[in-house]
Amino acid sequence: MRCLILAAGRFDDRLRADIAAKREPRLDVFEIARALDADVIDFGDVDRSRASAVKLAARGGPSAGVAMMGFLARKRYDAFLTTGEDIGLPLAALLKMSGGRSSHTMITHTLFPKKKTAFFTFGRVASQIDRLLVYSTSEERHAIDQLHIPESKVERIYYQADQEFFRPDGRAQEPNLICAAGQLLRDYDTLVSAIQDLPVRLQIAAGSPWIEQPLVPRGPLPSNVTWGKLGRFELRDLYARSALAVVPILQNHYQTGIATILEMMSMGKCVIATKTHGQTDTIVDGVTGVYVPPGDPAALRRTIERLLAQPEEAERIGRAARQFMEEKAGLDVFVNRIAAAVRVGHQARLND
Repeated sequence: MRCLILAAGRFDDRLRADIAAKREPRLDVFEIARALDADVIDFGDVDRSRASAVKLAARGGPSAGVAMMGFLARKRYDAFLTTGEDIGLPLAALLKMSGGRSSHTMITHTLFPKKKTAFFTFGRVASQIDRLLVYSTSEERHAIDQLHIPESKVERIYYQADQEFFRPDGRAQEPNLICAAGQLLRDYDTLVSAIQDLPVRLQIAAGSPWIEQPLVPRGPLPSNVTWGKLGRFELRDLYARSALAVVPILQNHYQTGIATILEMMSMGKCVIATKTHGQTDTIVDGVTGVYVPPGDPAALRRTIERLLAQPEEAERIGRAARQFMEEKAGLDVFVNRIAAAVRVGHQARLND
């Protein structure tokens, strides 16, 4: 099976060097490519392409350019793996128009937006997706119940963090330090409101490796709050020093915050996260983390105060979180599941 991975991002030699130097976590795309002996096309390849069709497609964004590059290379590959629906849906539409026979496994983050559901309701692209991998129950039910994708094609999996890079290092925690991180759909207003007059320090590492535009505070911050984007190496240090970790999220159907949550859990932290419609499948409340309702600073404040006053409880939850990562959501487990899904999807296409 000759497999081609179509990936969102720019994965250059500098990133490879940082990973080798252990200043960045291992990258799932690199590890999956190794497991499947696959080739990879990413945004950098779109930048370098001279093909007129690719340049035209890329006017709609680099993901569309990656999809077009994959489509043009379809005769050289038996199987596609797309790392998100921004690439996978355009590719499926192109394959449907051409009668493509390559198998296609698509990882999806959210299919709720109407512009994405249109690919299924009007474009009928489900026939060009052999395995649909989702990260939450809400996405799984939406795909099956609303988009009418056959249940046999849909598989819910856990997202991942590199459990070797993000791991407890035995250092002492700073007992009044709380960390928060990430950018997409974060509800930092609620978090700041919850702690503004508590005897704690809050460091918000607002940023994302996938979002170029910085996130800035909407107003003045209390004196016990610091704000600024950190790299993964510095972020790991912040996690290690913190007594508690918080991921406040605005209500939505997407499993927002999952990468950050899993990094914190992998560090053995007790994570307090907002229980949104989409964020329901990773944390077991009171066992591997703690959920709070959306937009409720009083509930978040009570939870923070309780866990700071009961450090042994926070430590117990942190240990269970680390065990969960090792058993179910570490990078190596994730890679094995993705590789297996690609093979299952490819066999299903051959059996059609």
